[in-house]
Amino acid sequence: MVKIVFVCLGNICRSPMAEFIMKDLISKANLNDKFTICSAGTAGYHDGEDMHYKTKSLLKDKDIISEPFYSKKLTEKICKENDYIIVMDNANFKDVVKNFPDFKHKIQKITSYAVELGYDEVPDPWYSGNFEETYNILSIACLNLFHIFNKY
Repeated sequence: MVKIVFVCLGNICRSPMAEFIMKDLISKANLNDKFTICSAGTAGYHDGEDMHYKTKSLLKDKDIISEPFYSKKLTEKICKENDYIIVMDNANFKDVVKNFPDFKHKIQKITSYAVELGYDEVPDPWYSGNFEETYNILSIACLNLFHIFNKY
């Protein structure tokens, strides 16, 4: 079983978007028994809250189920339980390495799965307001990630 946690800052925009895009790909391929997918944030600003309403709306428009979901902060337990810690940007990468150095070997940037797009980071739509751009990057990265891990 492949276990992945997607990580962004607040766990309400990018990481839940990646979580449910990936879950949708896995579900459509009838491979739910081969993957465990979740998401978390480096900061606990929104612990227990739902994802950002624009994230939820965009996923609904794409016919992607986005429930159940509750925002949570990344913990040592989550790092330990997952095989891969996939972060959205350089700040998340640095924060996770700093706070969980024992798991450095598990940490990767999601943009490394979409190098053809030319992004070093996934822009945070909380600040940019461009949820569609974030979705486009994450959908390609998740599809590429899915194809790699589906070979196991």
